[in-house]
Amino acid sequence: MAENILVIGGGPAGLHAAIELAELGVNVSLVERDTFLGGNPKKFKYKYLFPDLQPADDVIGELIRRTESNGNIKKYFSANIESFKEEGKKFNAVIKSDSGSETKTFDSIIVATGFEHFDPAKDSKYSYQLFDDVIDIKDLERMMGEGNFTRPSNGKTPKNVAFILCVGSRDRHVGNQYCSRVCCTVSVKQAIELREHFPETEVYIFYMDIRTYGFYEDLYWKAMEEHDVQIVKGRVAEITSGPDNTVICKGEDTLLRGPFEIPFDMVVLASGMEGGPQSPEMANKLGIELDEHGFLKYANVTLSPCKSNKDGIFLAGACTGPKAIADAIIEGGAAAMNAYIYAKKNS
Repeated sequence: MAENILVIGGGPAGLHAAIELAELGVNVSLVERDTFLGGNPKKFKYKYLFPDLQPADDVIGELIRRTESNGNIKKYFSANIESFKEEGKKFNAVIKSDSGSETKTFDSIIVATGFEHFDPAKDSKYSYQLFDDVIDIKDLERMMGEGNFTRPSNGKTPKNVAFILCVGSRDRHVGNQYCSRVCCTVSVKQAIELREHFPETEVYIFYMDIRTYGFYEDLYWKAMEEHDVQIVKGRVAEITSGPDNTVICKGEDTLLRGPFEIPFDMVVLASGMEGGPQSPEMANKLGIELDEHGFLKYANVTLSPCKSNKDGIFLAGACTGPKAIADAIIEGGAAAMNAYIYAKKNS
């Protein structure tokens, strides 16, 4: 008899986990809270992925197509786990979806509920939602994905754009004190996209520290040397209204040790990653632990990757902390193998 495994979350990690399991002959129930698969990359219409600027559809679209075409994966949309109960080594769950409620028994579970973007409106100095031309990186992803990169205030192509890094990250006062890990690279990638498609638009990046780790450093140099992106070590303290329908970034150039006050047509805020509302919900319903930052917690991050504190429940993707899509997909595969081994042993 085939094993039955529950995968919660239809983003990159959850999709890859579901596909890996289904190809092993497992009956997979894939629970997705939205009406579509693909997670944040699909929701915000990502166009290109770093580091090689591969079209997002080549990755996310392919995962979705493979999931939809596999008969071993049953998909539930607008869905959540209404109730949950352990019975020995197995798990009973009531899945509530747009097609009603269904009670099923599972041999193991994978939680891959993803992340939420930090809301920049929580930090008043950035004037997000106050000025139309102050947006964040997910807004820009959607614009680029739709082929509609224009100023929200007047529909014109901006003459210059500023990126502000670490919005909601590395901040003990407003936001989160941890680094969101991928925001620098995403911003550099977006800056390159803008310069390639709109060469007349000047692009600036204001940063505390550039954290394009590993091979992502190649993008950093490419942005400066091949695309003339202006990278300024400085902290923006305030965004105000400027002349001629501009917004002014005021702050300090910490390298030159002097103030700056520069008008821009648009400002893009590199908002960080948070665990989101599904993380505490899953922790409460399934009896798994949250860490001090609001992400789901591994039992042992070094010796037991993908395992939660509860036997038979495994974790994958950005629900455990900030990470790139490629890393989330890798974790999805690892969680699938862990869940499969557990199910085999106990079915």
